[in-house]
Amino acid sequence: MIKKTSETESVVKFVSVRGRATLYIPDEHLHHCDKHKLPILIVWKRTVYADVTWLNDSLMLIHRDLFEREEFRRDIEERSEKIYEKYSANSKRSARAIAHHFMTLYDLKAEDAEKAACDLFDMTMGIIQEYRNKERRP
Repeated sequence: MIKKTSETESVVKFVSVRGRATLYIPDEHLHHCDKHKLPILIVWKRTVYADVTWLNDSLMLIHRDLFEREEFRRDIEERSEKIYEKYSANSKRSARAIAHHFMTLYDLKAEDAEKAACDLFDMTMGIIQEYRNKERRP
């Protein structure tokens, strides 16, 4: 069951599903993200806790030149770590696996997981725009 949440200006930032994080990506959300060139964010909710999975395969293809740059990859990881630290404070169980191409934030409080997903989405779109703007400057 997919519940779309956090729609802003008709952009679906993430989907929320029940259960533990798996390699399954809801088809509808995958197609939406591919079509609109968006990062894939899934919040895997349980009763109290939730995990957040972030994938950016389609963005890595479109922005290959950025993802080939060590500085850009490191910047994504550092910004993602800050987002994790912001929301993990409310959960002693939390953990994370963060890389520039895939990440999961584990066992955040459910409401914090949704906020973290929105922040990861905004960070991803923002960092791409930021680096593209740097390229355009004389």
